[in-house]
Amino acid sequence: MKITEEDVIESLELFTRVPSFLLRRWARGGTNLASKFRSQIIEGYSQLSEYERERVRAVLEMDVSDIQDILGAAHQKTGKKQLEILADPSSRRFIEINLDEIRNLISQRSQRD
Repeated sequence: MKITEEDVIESLELFTRVPSFLLRRWARGGTNLASKFRSQIIEGYSQLSEYERERVRAVLEMDVSDIQDILGAAHQKTGKKQLEILADPSSRRFIEINLDEIRNLISQRSQRD
């Protein structure tokens, strides 16, 4: 399954829930947000359809550079500051940390099922 900027735009509300000034601070600090929202992530993932889970797994398997390229393209189309922040190379570590945490949460959940 290929993820595109159109997929990001379809899910834009996920990116714009957080004010850009907070996202910038967390990205710069390499904050592990996923660890702070473990139960919400697990609960949300369990409510996804199989197709939506495939999309999540596709993102989790992607290289961060590819993800950032897609985020940058989506930013060009939408102008959303949050996408610009995440597409910036300085946010790479932040994305890696959070993707790793989500991978761990999902694999733990899968092992229990």
